[in-house]
Amino acid sequence: MEASQPSILRRFPRRLAATSLLVFTAVGCGGETKPLQIPVAGKVTIDGKPATEGGVSYRDAASGMIQPAGKIQPDGTYSLTHDRREGAPPGKYRVIVFVTESPKTDPGGNAGLPRVVVNKRFTDPATTPLLVEVKEGASAGQYDLAVTR
Repeated sequence: MEASQPSILRRFPRRLAATSLLVFTAVGCGGETKPLQIPVAGKVTIDGKPATEGGVSYRDAASGMIQPAGKIQPDGTYSLTHDRREGAPPGKYRVIVFVTESPKTDPGGNAGLPRVVVNKRFTDPATTPLLVEVKEGASAGQYDLAVTR
């Protein structure tokens, strides 16, 4: 019995090394592949003037499930993020837009909630006339959005 122990002890380091190699290889190969996302940025105008605050949300035209979104910046620009990454998956989207205005602060320093100033039809995926296709090689201005009060 003692004669077999040295051979087991000699094989143990090789087996440990082989097992470790398999585990590390499997962990390295098991990473999730993220779907393609295309950068999407544009400008929102309301009645021809840059919107200064609010948000934009793209809803997948077929399912309504995918919802890349972005915040409207003070100069009217926006860019989308989805799944904590910049851009949006390729596809056709219904776009909803919330252009808001912050209320004036009263003498006591209190401000109310922002007020939505865009026409209601732009805030509902069922009624929005804004349809956009996200695709590679988009031309300048392709994701610009014009809305009304």
